[in-house]
Amino acid sequence: MTVVTHMAVGAAVGTLTDNAAGAVLLGLASHVPLDVMPHYEFQRMWVEVAVVLGVFGAMIAAGLGSSGVFLGALGAAIPDIENLLWRLGILPDERKVFPGHSPRLARFVPHGRSLGPRHAWTQVAMIAVSLVIVARSLGAGT
Repeated sequence: MTVVTHMAVGAAVGTLTDNAAGAVLLGLASHVPLDVMPHYEFQRMWVEVAVVLGVFGAMIAAGLGSSGVFLGALGAAIPDIENLLWRLGILPDERKVFPGHSPRLARFVPHGRSLGPRHAWTQVAMIAVSLVIVARSLGAGT
């Protein structure tokens, strides 16, 4: 699953609580079912890193840095730091610990099979629905 998809879903579930720790934990928890689903993995790591940093930067610039939206997105993105470290050759695959990433936990929480780029539309749909939820939540606060 792309990190941006994780962030969007995490932002949406982060709106379910006014508690900062709760938003991070909901975002973190949302990561697992998305990784278990068959999905497309974005191949251009540096483009994805730039987009993720840009989205977080835009959220901070918009004053959302301490919101459930931001914290849910952050919680959802954190597990993919180990994937980034793995892709950079810094973290061996067998040292991954997050369910859905760890080979040791694969029999309990298997990572979804990889699909080609033409299957990215499912993630676009998830992002769109998540953004509607976030927008409604932010609109309700005004």
